[in-house]
Amino acid sequence: MTRPVLIFGLAALVRALAVRAGDRPVVDTISAKPWSSITFTGMRHRFALTFAGEHAADTVNRLSQNLDYAEFDLGRCILVDIAIVESDIDDDQARIELEALILAND
Repeated sequence: MTRPVLIFGLAALVRALAVRAGDRPVVDTISAKPWSSITFTGMRHRFALTFAGEHAADTVNRLSQNLDYAEFDLGRCILVDIAIVESDIDDDQARIELEALILAND
């Protein structure tokens, strides 16, 4: 497993999520755990995206809509699973915590 490739996969996913949301988030609370099966290797990432401003709730709603069916180009990686773990929406800020399984496509 090449960890740099999988880290770049996470970076590509965050960029793709920002495009989908239509706004640039602040990324925080990043953690990663190695994952493997007999035939695949990857990492399970957990991270949070925070959007600010009066349209933050709309931004998170746009990002969340049908997220589990969305497809993203992650270069040499494959997004196998993505799920919303938690979300917190206030008047001028919205935070969404996600978990994603990214596999190396070697």
